[in-house]
Amino acid sequence: MPISPARACRLSLFAGAALFAMPACAADPVPTTAEVDTEAPKEATTGEDIVVTARRRAERSQDVPIAINAFGAGQIEATRTYNLRDLQQLTPSLVVTNTNPRNTSINIRGLGNNVAVYNDGLEPAVGVYVDGVYLARPGQTVFDLADLERIEVLRGPQGTLFGKNTSAGAVVVTTKAPTFEPEAGGDVSLGNVGFRQLHAYVSGPITQSLAARLFVSKTDRDGFTLNRFDGRLGQDFHDLNLRGQLLYKPTDTLTLRLIGDWGRQRSFTAGTILLGAIRTYDNGTNFANNFYDRAARLGYTPVPADPELRTTDVDANPRYAMNQHGLNLTADLDLGAATLTSVTAYRAWNWYPHNDGDSTSIDAGADFHQSNEQRQVSQELRIASNGDRPVDYVAGLYYLYQSIRAEAVNRYGSRAADWFLPPTTNAAVGAAALNDYNVVSQSRPVTDSYAAFAQTTWHVVPGVDLTTGLRYTYETKTGYFDQVATGRSLAGLTAVQQAAAQTIRSRYGIANRYEAETKAGRLSGQATLSWKIAEPVLSYVTYARGNKFGGLNLANITTTGQFAANPVIAPETIDSYEAGVKTTWFGGRLTANAAAFWTDVKDYQTTIIDIERNGVSFFTNAAKVRTRGFEGDVRATPTRWLTLYASGTYDDARYISYANAPCPIEITGRTLCDLSGQRLPGVSEWAASAGGEVRQPIANMAGRSGEVYFGSDYSYRSSTNTTASLSRYSVIPAYDLVNLRFGFRTDDGLFDIQLWGRNVTDETYFLSRAAANTGAITGTLGDPRTYGVTLRTRL
Repeated sequence: MPISPARACRLSLFAGAALFAMPACAADPVPTTAEVDTEAPKEATTGEDIVVTARRRAERSQDVPIAINAFGAGQIEATRTYNLRDLQQLTPSLVVTNTNPRNTSINIRGLGNNVAVYNDGLEPAVGVYVDGVYLARPGQTVFDLADLERIEVLRGPQGTLFGKNTSAGAVVVTTKAPTFEPEAGGDVSLGNVGFRQLHAYVSGPITQSLAARLFVSKTDRDGFTLNRFDGRLGQDFHDLNLRGQLLYKPTDTLTLRLIGDWGRQRSFTAGTILLGAIRTYDNGTNFANNFYDRAARLGYTPVPADPELRTTDVDANPRYAMNQHGLNLTADLDLGAATLTSVTAYRAWNWYPHNDGDSTSIDAGADFHQSNEQRQVSQELRIASNGDRPVDYVAGLYYLYQSIRAEAVNRYGSRAADWFLPPTTNAAVGAAALNDYNVVSQSRPVTDSYAAFAQTTWHVVPGVDLTTGLRYTYETKTGYFDQVATGRSLAGLTAVQQAAAQTIRSRYGIANRYEAETKAGRLSGQATLSWKIAEPVLSYVTYARGNKFGGLNLANITTTGQFAANPVIAPETIDSYEAGVKTTWFGGRLTANAAAFWTDVKDYQTTIIDIERNGVSFFTNAAKVRTRGFEGDVRATPTRWLTLYASGTYDDARYISYANAPCPIEITGRTLCDLSGQRLPGVSEWAASAGGEVRQPIANMAGRSGEVYFGSDYSYRSSTNTTASLSRYSVIPAYDLVNLRFGFRTDDGLFDIQLWGRNVTDETYFLSRAAANTGAITGTLGDPRTYGVTLRTRL
């Protein structure tokens, strides 16, 4: 893992700070908290052992034999972790790729969404849960996350207790509940590039048994990229969210919590940044009709291929609008020996994008997009034992209904033939075939998923536990794909020219319709043996069997005739092995955890080239995959005024068998390539994060006691690839990010003034990178340096 001198210097600074602090760990102990203190965000950064619900019951995170990262409200707010992309900077094993909300990939330990393929008929393998409700589409996770009690990142299969498709892990988000003591607060932020942000909440009793909470979040930001065509700034961001809650406790044994939320988001996306173009294949053959050849032929001057300029040139007004809303009713009934819990939820998510299909200001690809209207209903009923007993248990039933109405549009402009077709094409034929041609498809996958689950923890002898769990899931998925195409009349062409025009149209999309369905029952489960070797040391070994359910490839594929492809995608099967140790020292001042993992995936869902079907590329089960590695987490609070943390992961994620893979674009003369033994896309071999906060008390701060503080967070990821073919033009180079904060706050929370900077070294890094079939190499850039000031208060 080569590291530049600058990165080595940054790492040495964090390592030196950690080593300097370690001798102080033998000082007077600071008690750990037994529960999350949502009333004192400052304390959440001082090393408390957060209470989590990773096993559907409240437990100290250090007592749970699961590889888990848990973050309390204080650390979330202090580090400005308001979305999953920010969260990955604190959690190296989590990778969130977000080129747009619909095309969001969430991976843990290299598994989750295939970063190379996005399809509405397929499901993610990392489950995201907000207040106990599964978010079925990755795009639902992109909204602003704030007013949180905690976030838990559970690494490895969680298929027993956490619903469908958690074969790679789960992200569990818990928001703050209404309180029976009046409180109000929030924060306001201003920053560069027109950044404005407001978070505000009010909570309190309505009656002796009924409390309410209202939260609002508003974030606006100007763009980072300049569109040469019209002077607009791209990658801007406008997000508004509302959340209202009622908490009803009519008796000591019954609790009802009703949550309603609504959010909307919009952005001018502006397109990707030009990085150059392929002019020759790897064997030296000329890349005919490449991007620069086309531009010269049409008299078009491309923007400079310089990512530092952050300049695009598109004429199709690329943008998106997104909104969602939902209701969630959670009921808890304490039966004495056990607690009965019901979680009922409805959610809706709508996605309306528009994209420039040629990434230039030429009227060629006028609008390419796929919109979604998603609806889901879920119901979970579970029972969990209370108190100390020889065997603890959790059991339940789960149901999910999901429907996605999708519309895909490829609308070609007045110069489509000039741009997309070879120069040898007859001009009259090409213009009639492709100019102003429209291809529109409708699809609708519908999912019904039913499950029954149970998990027990047998306390074999003091300090030794055996946890076993099973989940049976039966799932049906039905859907259709219906495509129509309209264009200019071909009546003015000769019969030969009409046939040539129809051949051109067949390559870009013609009428196509098919229906498909799949149904399957799958058993998942796990067994964990844990041993508390001594009071501060917990060790464990786990075997887990997980499933990423299959789906439907609702895309423009051929399902009849000689080259018919099966639109049904079979499930993935995951076998995971893990061994770990969790340790707590010096009265909680130091925690050090480590885990080693090995995961085998059978029937990996990816793209193949099928030579029996005339070299057609389509999505199916093709590969065997293995990920293996180790992770470590250290957190130290040597004194009340200093907190340090560090996390790291090594992940050797590879295709074990992938013989019929698509070849990268730089290869010509071959139908398929064998990628067996190559690394998986979307996975960095090395990733790390480190940081800390130092605080100095101030006796009198506007008449109140308080403290001044300085914090820093560092994250590093080694290079990765973003396409299934592993093209070298899709490699994202290694990068690191540094965030800083400085401020002062009162102990009672009346005010907290913070100056902050993110990516303070102004690192230029990529979220995606790829070469198009024109040879144009483009990338989506991450945020540049941002900075601002935040005023936070709590009354």
